[in-house]
Amino acid sequence: MLFNSLQFLLLFLPITCAGFLVCRRFGNIQWVFIWLFICSATFYAAWEPRYLILLFGSIAGNYAAALHIARQKSKLVLGAAIAANLAVLGYFKYTNFILQTLAYLFHIEVPAVAIELPLGISFVSFIQIAFLVDVYRNRTDDLGLPKYALFVSYFPHLIAGPIIHHKEVMSQFTNERLKSISYAEVATGVAYILCGLFKKVIIADTMASYAAPGFRLANQAQPISFFDGWGAALAFTYQIYFDFSGYSDIAIGLSLLFGVRLPVNFDSPYKSASIIDFWRRWHITLSRFLRDYLYIPLGGNRDGWVRRYVNLMIVMLLGGLWHGASWLFVVWGGLHGIYLIINHLFRYLRERFAPTSRIVAGIAALCSLLVFPAVLLSWVFFRSESWMGAKIMLKAMMGGFGILVPEQYQAMLGSFAPSVMRTLHMQTGNLVTFGSETAVLWLVLVTLFVFILPNSQQLLLGTYDDKPGHPVRRGLARALAFRPTPISAIAGAFVGVLVLAIIYLGVPSEFIYFQF
Repeated sequence: MLFNSLQFLLLFLPITCAGFLVCRRFGNIQWVFIWLFICSATFYAAWEPRYLILLFGSIAGNYAAALHIARQKSKLVLGAAIAANLAVLGYFKYTNFILQTLAYLFHIEVPAVAIELPLGISFVSFIQIAFLVDVYRNRTDDLGLPKYALFVSYFPHLIAGPIIHHKEVMSQFTNERLKSISYAEVATGVAYILCGLFKKVIIADTMASYAAPGFRLANQAQPISFFDGWGAALAFTYQIYFDFSGYSDIAIGLSLLFGVRLPVNFDSPYKSASIIDFWRRWHITLSRFLRDYLYIPLGGNRDGWVRRYVNLMIVMLLGGLWHGASWLFVVWGGLHGIYLIINHLFRYLRERFAPTSRIVAGIAALCSLLVFPAVLLSWVFFRSESWMGAKIMLKAMMGGFGILVPEQYQAMLGSFAPSVMRTLHMQTGNLVTFGSETAVLWLVLVTLFVFILPNSQQLLLGTYDDKPGHPVRRGLARALAFRPTPISAIAGAFVGVLVLAIIYLGVPSEFIYFQF
């Protein structure tokens, strides 16, 4: 069941909210735990009912291990429980990857194993591993089973995160909080959901239609032109941005309906001034998990700069592998590891030798312009389905297969068209990506959306100017800020009807992070 399906929006969500209101009105927080757990289990079972046994077994096993660790602080039990979680994750997600790698290395035929990936297994595994470590470190609150079961299975974050911490989220489920949910919060939650659906259904899926032809041809070992290579890569760069941003908005909005604020997981990463900043804005909770439960335990930056960069590369390689069982994901993670090492090294050298140099500051400003192209280049490996596909895409982006220009674009050059075409060795031909004026208009509008407009939390989190710890909104963010008014209700209804109509007329597409 997808968040952008009619089944979820018109059946599951209304029933879940109605039951929640009954529990809130006539029961207490324990009723809410049980009801939301039942709904979350139903949501999980809609994907594959037989894996409910896996979910319940995982919850029971990890909860038992957590109780034992809380009593005795046993490293042996902690290690065994973490190993069990990784073993389950490894079996379902990486069995065929390991078999294919062995087959390639030893030149043998190894048949693939028919394994269907359980819903959200990476997120379920990671949050339970983090919970076990936090129990060992005395960083959790009470360990009631209903509360823990809901923590693991809570459906707003189940598909693609955020990777929540028990204490920061479940501490919000109290009788006092239950009674204090306001209409403004619910309205904000609905606004988040509509914003996320708009990003996914209208923008991300449209960008997918432009990215798919170029990558499909490349994966079929068909040469593509220069503009098609860059167009497909750019379209996917925007597709994954709005796909993941849309999911993150929907998850926050769904949870707000129950009075619980999930951590922000996406914060305009393409506006980043450095790769370090990018990873503080993209999949924020994954970066936090990798830092707290992998990078720091490996030694972090405590043992010198060489060890620091080695640890950083290990973390990014494993982070890439977490995204998918393919060496292409490892390359993607390795590229970001190289980017981060260069970024950290530059900062270190600048702070040590030229902290006040205007020339170095100017170089840093120019380097910030390379962040988006560097991220775009890495997405080629993320999106490609084979080494051949990635190779052809990169060759096309370097002009290795020539440059095709449609006739309508040549007309824009006027009398200079012949000389420009001849000088740059261009040829007349059709593009498979942004070959029409409509497609180019979409590209321009989406680019403005990414780099000019405020992000969702800047628009929807309410007016916090007088509250410590919250950002002060100015300019465009203040002008466009959401307020629950009749006008915003009409605008929301229009977006809702539009999204539902588009979903009804087509087949809902999966979120890119759907089975990570």
